Amino acid sequence: MKLAWKIFCAAYCIVMVTVGAGGFALVQAASDSMADSRRDAVLTSNEYAGKMFYALAENGPSIQPRTKQIQDQIAKMVGTDQTERLTIGNAQETASYHSDSFVDRLASSQQGWTFVDMDGKPTLQAVTRVDFSGEPYYIETLSDFSGVYAQREQLMRVYRTTVVAAALLSGAALLGLSLAVTYPLRRLSQAANQVAAGDYERRVPVRRSSEEIRKLSEDFNTMAAAVENNVSELEQEIEKREIFVADFTHELKTPMTSIIGYADMLRSYDLDEEERREASDAIFREGKRLERLSMQLLQLLVLTNVPPTLVPVSAAPLFDDLKKSLRFLSEKYSVTVAVQAEPALVRAEPSLLLSLVYNLADNACKASPAGETVTISGRWEADGYRIAVVDHGRGIPAEHLDKITEPFYMEDKSRARRQGGAGLGLALCKRIADLHGTRLTFDSQAGRGTTVTLCLSVVEEAEEKGGGAV
Repeated sequence: MKLAWKIFCAAYCIVMVTVGAGGFALVQAASDSMADSRRDAVLTSNEYAGKMFYALAENGPSIQPRTKQIQDQIAKMVGTDQTERLTIGNAQETASYHSDSFVDRLASSQQGWTFVDMDGKPTLQAVTRVDFSGEPYYIETLSDFSGVYAQREQLMRVYRTTVVAAALLSGAALLGLSLAVTYPLRRLSQAANQVAAGDYERRVPVRRSSEEIRKLSEDFNTMAAAVENNVSELEQEIEKREIFVADFTHELKTPMTSIIGYADMLRSYDLDEEERREASDAIFREGKRLERLSMQLLQLLVLTNVPPTLVPVSAAPLFDDLKKSLRFLSEKYSVTVAVQAEPALVRAEPSLLLSLVYNLADNACKASPAGETVTISGRWEADGYRIAVVDHGRGIPAEHLDKITEPFYMEDKSRARRQGGAGLGLALCKRIADLHGTRLTFDSQAGRGTTVTLCLSVVEEAEEKGGGAV
């Protein structure tokens, strides 16, 4: 059963039970009150008639001849109407209307009453016993209660009509209310189905309804936005993986084609010594390229699956080791590499951080013309220890800056391959930076050079804060 019908049935049952039981109790109480009032009035009138009997009987001769006269006088004085009849008689006459009469059990000046059936009409019989001159007399009042019961029946008819009308009106109102209350839920259900069907941009309007529905709508929109972002990220990740596989396949195909071609040449043709050496050199060169590619891929895999442990590292020894390693780059690319760093104690993994800065320096040397200077610096700043690698080479066009850290992405593929690159160096650098809780920032202009910076967290302030070459 739908929630709207559950709410309707529950509320309808509560309303009908409340209205039915409450209305019935109210009608019953009103009827009982009306009957009690009429009964009390009859009993009071009968009691008053008994007192007047004493007064009239004492002011005259013998009472026997005057019973009918006294009866008429009392009837006029108490004001009996057409529904009442007042009589004065003995016990046998008074008890003739009821098979189990209470009249014989009345004591002097005592009153009793009961309901009897007279000519098919419910009648109240009220009797007061009075003793005069040693003789008991019974003052009897008979009151027709048919009108009281008719009024009760009229009230019950009105009540039944009211209950039916209330049932129809409240049913329509409750059904409309339950549908209105559950409308936002139906709207959310439809929106959820649309999101499940692929409409990730679907949102529901947040209206000024109840606090719970408004909060639920806001939470649904937040969930839908999160689903959309996650799906978008998954699609981007799938696209990146497809590009990665395509690029990786291409990077493997190129050296493998060369190796197979030169190997087939060595096997199939009678080459002179120089040609044989050239073929062997090509095979060796392409083999080394495959080796570098496999090692870089393995390093990427290891860094992805096994995060390193970061420890406090002194910057001074690190930059000393870096300076020794960079001598080869300086000679290879005919550039000057200047290393300047302030002492500091940073949180890092020494070998990975050294590899990161070395790769950045290698890229800077490759991009710099002969005779230029590549500067590597480390200095204190408000947010930590900032390392910068600056070159004055050809720079990177703005449209490439957001892609250069993707695996196998190369701004100039032919130049990169000539230099033995495969587009994995900056991807490794980015991964290492991520593991150190920082990010690589590239500031570059075509023809003017590139500055790459990263910021490391400082464990404690170094004793010496003065700058100087390391």
